[in-house]
Amino acid sequence: MHQYDQAVERIRQQNDSEEARHWLARTGSVYGIVHEMSHEETIDAIEECYMRGAKLVEVMGELPANPSDNNANMLLITLPEEKIFRKQLFELEQAIADMSGYQLSVDEGQKYVLLLWT
Repeated sequence: MHQYDQAVERIRQQNDSEEARHWLARTGSVYGIVHEMSHEETIDAIEECYMRGAKLVEVMGELPANPSDNNANMLLITLPEEKIFRKQLFELEQAIADMSGYQLSVDEGQKYVLLLWT
């Protein structure tokens, strides 16, 4: 397993995760937000991941059954195998990293990209 994927798996063990569209439906427009984005911006970010070819988009953070206690600040992207889609998702990661100030990952064949808002 790629070392980036190993690190992501450790982060997964320390956080709750849920498929992003399911989470949005469960939490509704008031609580269905990632970090400090609006609900609409959160929907746009999730849909953009899927439009760029993500196999799966998961919200990660503290996701208790009561939506008012949600504290989501990460999107975990399961990458496709197709190079063009992988490239598009890494470009998205770069745009978010530029805003958030975290270190970029490099496409080395890993399974995941973690989008983190700080």
